[in-house]
Amino acid sequence: MNTDTHLLNKMFRGVLITNAISIAAGIVCVMIDGIITGQFLGADAVAASGLLHPVVMVVNLLGGLLGGVGIMCTRYLGKARLDRVNQVFSVAVIAGFTLTAAFMVLIYAFAPAIGSALGSKTGSQEIVRMISDYLRGLVVGMMFMRFTVMLAGLMMLDNDKNCSMISMGVVFVTDITFDLANVLVFHGGMRGMALATSFSYICGFMVILNHYRRKDRIIHFTTKGLRLKDLGDIFLRGMPNAINMGCSALRMLAFNALLLSIADKTAVAGLSIANSAFTFIVSLVLGMFITASILSSLYYSEEDRRGLEHVITLSVKITIILFIGVGLLIAIFPKPVAMLFVRPDAVDAVGQGARFMRFWAIQFLFMAVSFPISGTYQGTGRLRQNYFIDIMREGVLPIVCVTALGKAFGLRGAEVGFALAGLLTLVMLYLVPTVCNRKFPLRAKDFLILSDDFGAKPEELYEASMHDMDEVIKVSEDVRQFCLDRGTGAGRAMMMALFVEEMAGNTIAYGYREGQHGTVDLRFVLHDGTGTIRLRDDGRPFDPVMWLEKNSTEDPASGLGIRVVTGLAKQVNYMTSMEMNNLTITL
Repeated sequence: MNTDTHLLNKMFRGVLITNAISIAAGIVCVMIDGIITGQFLGADAVAASGLLHPVVMVVNLLGGLLGGVGIMCTRYLGKARLDRVNQVFSVAVIAGFTLTAAFMVLIYAFAPAIGSALGSKTGSQEIVRMISDYLRGLVVGMMFMRFTVMLAGLMMLDNDKNCSMISMGVVFVTDITFDLANVLVFHGGMRGMALATSFSYICGFMVILNHYRRKDRIIHFTTKGLRLKDLGDIFLRGMPNAINMGCSALRMLAFNALLLSIADKTAVAGLSIANSAFTFIVSLVLGMFITASILSSLYYSEEDRRGLEHVITLSVKITIILFIGVGLLIAIFPKPVAMLFVRPDAVDAVGQGARFMRFWAIQFLFMAVSFPISGTYQGTGRLRQNYFIDIMREGVLPIVCVTALGKAFGLRGAEVGFALAGLLTLVMLYLVPTVCNRKFPLRAKDFLILSDDFGAKPEELYEASMHDMDEVIKVSEDVRQFCLDRGTGAGRAMMMALFVEEMAGNTIAYGYREGQHGTVDLRFVLHDGTGTIRLRDDGRPFDPVMWLEKNSTEDPASGLGIRVVTGLAKQVNYMTSMEMNNLTITL
């Protein structure tokens, strides 16, 4: 008997929505800034935004490094190590504050020099000034941006996805409001656009702070037992995110230099239009990447091969469905989308932006599935493969293809270079598991790179899903027979069956509102005479250990089943995360 996929699908949806929205709010703010900039400030401002993109990516590189905190926290949540979760979180907060403060000082001081370096080849001092003004305005909210994005991404782990969604909604609405106020009332130019973004993140951060006033939060700041090694582990697991940002910065620098050498600033404006138009798609693929990495980290820490297989299969399937639809839509109708990002009279910029968008859509159709697959590699600790895919996809392949074809054939060659880079990314994606597993992958789960001895052996593992008391009783009897068939004594086999019946039965009976459909997943591993029971459900939070501590002096007959289980088990750990209750019992 196997578990159904209801709980895993629910976790997947929750993590994907939370992370996609938290990323999308920041990225869509950039898109909105691009629309308002193009419509009210003109083509030069659009070109300045395109030249600024590499610097913004370098700033985000810091956030990419700290993005490993979600993976680390999930891994310790899977092991019910709340103390380590909070230590890792606290180290990330301290590092984020220190490094962001240093970035703020450097960017403010060198903003004019950066503007001159990026914009001088355009021959426009106005563009140079726009770049400098935007950077100094962005510094105001940089600290709030970093912590809003980082904390919003952790809200699902802390059972509060609503806070994350509200925060990002506030960022989105206030950014539009402040942008319009800037161009229509204050006429603050590019510096005003950056200040609008900064103020919107300040508002979003204020919403996030409300979560940390709640008493039921599980993640909080601590100064006890902090380890510098944790920062290295966070950076190691955040390196793929940083690679994406760093390669993106190098890529845009190379593209801008190429376009200025083979064309002019109109081509740079066209590339900026395409980049702004694809920000929503980028939020989806990054959300899929993070979701795959978080959930694969959870199931990897539990040594659950079947769970990992379902994570990668589900994430690849959703990615394919999304990007066939979105990619084809943009490829067919690029010009109306391009016209959103620049004034209608900028005909050349609109046309070039539309052509870039069509080839970017083809590129994404080829390479989209690489994001969930590389995210799974990150979550399962296959970091070399993860780094290799990210560096090739984000840096080497697009830079080489676009630059080589652009120099050989001009703008049309550069456009084709995007599609070629996507196709080569897909080829590379198949080569990695083929080399590692010595087997060509035919199904999504074949892309996993796991050792043959990973996880429990089939003969040591029993899994089931329970939805009512009849199923609980049946599964309990199955566990007893499972133990007997493997040489466990009758008394010990009965005890393990009793534990399953008591704890799962309590959840089915009391963990859900009347009429609510409930699911309890059991994963039982019997290895060398030691039994490990993992129960996962989406009912009301209930910590049996905490309940016993609070009711130890009450009527001994009350909660007799819980007293029996906690008294006879070697270890009982409870953790609530991602809106799931996780109970692990070791016998």
